[in-house]
Amino acid sequence: MRIAGRLWAKWLAIGLGGLIALLLLAAFVLTQFVDPNAFRGPIERRVTEATGRAFRLEGDIELAFFPWLSLTTGAAAIASPPGFPAPRFLNWREAHVGVRLVPLLRGELIVDRVRLTGLDAHFVKAADGRVNWEFGGGAGEDEASRPLPEIAGIELRDSRIAWDDEAGGTHLRFDALQLAIGPVREGAPMRVRAAAAVSKRGLAERATVTVATVVTLGPSAALADTRIGGRLLDGRFATDGVPWRFAAPEIRYDPASGALTVPGWEIGFAKAEVRGATTATLGAAPSATATLSLAPVSLRDTLAAAGITLPPTRDPTAYTTVQIGAGLRVFGYSLQVDPLDIVLDDTHVTGRVTREEGVIHFALHGDRMDLARYLEPADAPGKPFVFPAAALKALRAEGTLDLDEATLDGVTMKGVRLGAGP
Repeated sequence: MRIAGRLWAKWLAIGLGGLIALLLLAAFVLTQFVDPNAFRGPIERRVTEATGRAFRLEGDIELAFFPWLSLTTGAAAIASPPGFPAPRFLNWREAHVGVRLVPLLRGELIVDRVRLTGLDAHFVKAADGRVNWEFGGGAGEDEASRPLPEIAGIELRDSRIAWDDEAGGTHLRFDALQLAIGPVREGAPMRVRAAAAVSKRGLAERATVTVATVVTLGPSAALADTRIGGRLLDGRFATDGVPWRFAAPEIRYDPASGALTVPGWEIGFAKAEVRGATTATLGAAPSATATLSLAPVSLRDTLAAAGITLPPTRDPTAYTTVQIGAGLRVFGYSLQVDPLDIVLDDTHVTGRVTREEGVIHFALHGDRMDLARYLEPADAPGKPFVFPAAALKALRAEGTLDLDEATLDGVTMKGVRLGAGP
C-alpha cells in the first residue's frame, strides 16, 4: 500500500513537472515564433471599446520570456473626446509590462514594473465643467470590487503632464517628470519617489519638486517619512533659486471621518525653519488646530529671498531677528491665533489675532520698542514715524498694540497705545 502511494506521488510529480515544462516551452515558442504585431488591430479595438476613445499603437510590439513574460510597445496614443482642443489625451514613446511566469503557472498574477517612457498627458477641464479624462467604458460592479493584482512597481520616465482648468483659469505644467511607485499591493507600504519642474502660465516663477514618501492604503491612508522639497526659480527669486522643503514623519487621513493628523512637521524656506503639529477635520465644515514655531532668523534676509525688499532703516541691524510661536484654530472661514508670541529684534510682543467675517481683530502687548530704529536713515529726507493705520485699514484690520515703553529720538514714553479701527 505504501509502495503504491509512493508510486502515485512519483508519477504525479512527474506529470506536474511535464506540464510545467510544456507551459514553459509554449511560452518560449510564443515569444520566439509568434509575431505580436499581428495582434495590433485587436488590441487597438479592445482599448477603443473599453475607453470609448480612439487608441492607436504606432510602434512595434515585442514579447520577451523568462523570468517575466513581458510585452513592450512603441509609441501609442489615446485621443481626447470631441469638443476638446488637444487632439491627444495621452501619448507615450514606449510602454512595458510583464507578468512573472512561475507564479502565473500557480494561478497567481504578479505584474512586473509597469513602465511608461515619454508620457505626455493633457488633462483639461472645460469652461462648462466637462473633463477629458472621463471614459465611455467602465468596469462593472464585479470588476470594480475585484482585488488589484500585485504589481512590482509603476514607473514614469521623461514624462510631462499638463493641467488646464479653463473654468478656474489655472494652467499648470509638470515637465521632466520622473515617478516610481512600488510595490503596489493591497494593505502594503508603497514607496513613492517623484521629481518634476512645475510652472504656471502667466507666472514668471517656477519650481523644482522632489517627493519621497511611503504610502499605505486601506480603510485609512498613512504616509511615512514624507519629504518634499526643491528650489524656487526665476522671477523674483535669486539666480540660483531659493531652497524650500517640507517634512513629516507621519501623516494619517481617515476618509470616513475626514480626520487628518500630522503629529509633527517641518517647513523650510531659505534659512527659515518652522516646526509644528496639526490635527484637522476635512469636509463641509472644515476645522483645524495647529501649533507652530519659527526659529530665530533674519526677517530682512528671509523676505529678500522671497523677492520682498524692506526699506533701509536708521539702524542697519533692524529686522535682523524674528522669532514666532503660535497656536492656531480654524473653523470654516474663521481663524484664531492664540497664543501669539513674537520677538522682533529687541521687542517682545504677545497677544492674540482673530479673523471673522473678513475682518482681522488683534490685541497685542509689547514690552519696549525703539521706534527710531525703523525710521529711514538720517541722510534721507526726514519723515515722522507713522503707525501703518492705512495699510491695516486696507486689510480690514482693527485692534490695539500696547507698549510698556516706546522710545523715539531720545524721548521715552510710557504706556503707549497704538490702534487701528474701522
